[in-house]
Amino acid sequence: MKNFFFIAPLILFSQLFGTGTFPPFQTEDEVTAIVSFLVSDGNFQEESGTGVTYVGTTEALSGVRLPLSYYSTVAYWGEYVPTTVTPSQGSPLDVTDTFHSDYTLTPDPNTTGGKLQTERLNVYNGTDIYDAACWQIGLAVAAKAGIHPPSGIEGLFDLTNNQNLLLQIGYDGNIPPTNPPPTEGANRAVSNQTFDYYENTIKDPKNAYFFRMVTQNWLSTDPFMGTPYISHITAVGLPSNPRYKAGIVTWMDWKPITGENAWAFFIGPLQTELLKQQSQGADCVPFNAPAVQNALNVLVAFSYMQSPSTGAMYYAVKGSLGNTGSGTVDYQVSTENNASTLAGLIVFKKVLQDELQYDPNLTADQKSQIQEALATIQIIIYGKDGKSGILGYMQNYAWDKTHGIFYQGGVADKPGQPTWSPTVEPKAVDVNTWGVSVLGQPTIDSWFGFGTAYNIWQNVKEWGAFYGPQNALWGVGYSDQDNNGKGGDYQKGIISAEWTAGAINMVRVLITQYTAVESSSKYSPQEQQQAKQFVAALQTDHDSMVKYLLTLRSDQYAETEAYTPVRPENYNTLVPISSGQLAFIYASKRYMIPFGWFANPLPSTTSTSWSLMLQYNYNPFNPDGTYGAYTW
Repeated sequence: MKNFFFIAPLILFSQLFGTGTFPPFQTEDEVTAIVSFLVSDGNFQEESGTGVTYVGTTEALSGVRLPLSYYSTVAYWGEYVPTTVTPSQGSPLDVTDTFHSDYTLTPDPNTTGGKLQTERLNVYNGTDIYDAACWQIGLAVAAKAGIHPPSGIEGLFDLTNNQNLLLQIGYDGNIPPTNPPPTEGANRAVSNQTFDYYENTIKDPKNAYFFRMVTQNWLSTDPFMGTPYISHITAVGLPSNPRYKAGIVTWMDWKPITGENAWAFFIGPLQTELLKQQSQGADCVPFNAPAVQNALNVLVAFSYMQSPSTGAMYYAVKGSLGNTGSGTVDYQVSTENNASTLAGLIVFKKVLQDELQYDPNLTADQKSQIQEALATIQIIIYGKDGKSGILGYMQNYAWDKTHGIFYQGGVADKPGQPTWSPTVEPKAVDVNTWGVSVLGQPTIDSWFGFGTAYNIWQNVKEWGAFYGPQNALWGVGYSDQDNNGKGGDYQKGIISAEWTAGAINMVRVLITQYTAVESSSKYSPQEQQQAKQFVAALQTDHDSMVKYLLTLRSDQYAETEAYTPVRPENYNTLVPISSGQLAFIYASKRYMIPFGWFANPLPSTTSTSWSLMLQYNYNPFNPDGTYGAYTW
């Protein structure tokens, strides 16, 4: 394992930097290499370099550089992934794609080959709009810090606005020339025979949720095309249209999810606009900025997605399919989605209030739009009665008193079932790390007793933390089913770079806010002394996780001995990263996460972007980007 020579200075700096500010853990050259990776061409451009962007070719998106979620290679999917599949007759890569009467060409979802093809197409071609939102913030904090992109690529703030354009236009970035032209809003979940907004109708695409994951082109290219692996793919029933052939599969992920939309329309673009505003010395974000207009337009969808009895936001538009199986997820609630929505709404609220206060050029109509939006935000957060909105859900329904954590979620208002049925298992790490980061110590402790916010983290560590050699805290996984926790085995467990970054963010929130308790007259001397002890323990956890987060960076992952039992052999050959670039991988091993998707040890846009937020002390859940407490 590599020696971490910088850890002693790290601890010293943690003491010197003071409340709410934590030392950088990467050099400026390393940050520049990370930014280079985040803005460079990826996947189908393997021969010319590595990165996680592609350049659009479709009408209004022509020439526009846009993000992907991962960087991966043919070798990873062709050589390594088959070795992780239980042996069966024939190659696990063998797949037959069938043409259907609705013009789709898809694999059999019940076969190993079909599942693997769907996954690699999603990873190669897809962008989760949450990942894109993190990409926006990561580039924005780097831009504010004075980091520049490689020569020939536009400025970082300009790049972040490209994603706003894609959301506004609403079609794929690489659709071939067609007649008629592509339909604006094609990637929005308008009300139709499939979707409705819980007895509400949205017909205008700009007001509807975006699908959580979008592709470069509806007819998506399997990375095996043009390689010897194409021999594993058979296509049957093809029409005479030459665009349909073996290795072309139609996009299959159509899920309008609340949490992703909160990040895509509120947290990512609006935090980015606030950072840009600060960099330019402006008083407020322009009302006509695409990010603001997109957020105003989609707010109506959020207002339709709230449970009338619990105040919770529903997980997905009615009619949406789940991550696994063929059933819909109607009336389901995700607590993490509610935390994301809370954070996004208070960011949006700040942007709108600043515009009212500082923009003298607003028209009467614009002021009216802002005031209506602020009233809607108020109702979603607090309810019409001031106590039954999302905050009411977090306090009265989402809290698992028995385990001292937040429930993953549950089911609300489903006909024929109790008003609220919480989901006890599996327990989720990010529900708690994000929940604490959004709500803050003062609110949580006032609801459930002093020290609760601190104890949530202690409880999560029991089952969710990844402990490496010598029982050192390295980070976190995903759930209580990952072979993690104090009784786990690191050679069987998993650590996630993205979710560990979220845990570090939460610990910074707790350090900052409990430090404020130490000198606050609102707390008793006993509580002040407890807070001091909390801070000392949290600082130890923080420094340990920051140290080992770097083992998931592309230059260290393949050399870290603790991952040897689970890491692909010859990793640097399977997934090479160009010289002068760095990235954080998604997770330490390939693993089916209990919530319905595979973790892969691949360079990840969101993991890499979160590292930049941590580098520059930026908390995306707070409107001012700090680790201080938001006053609810």
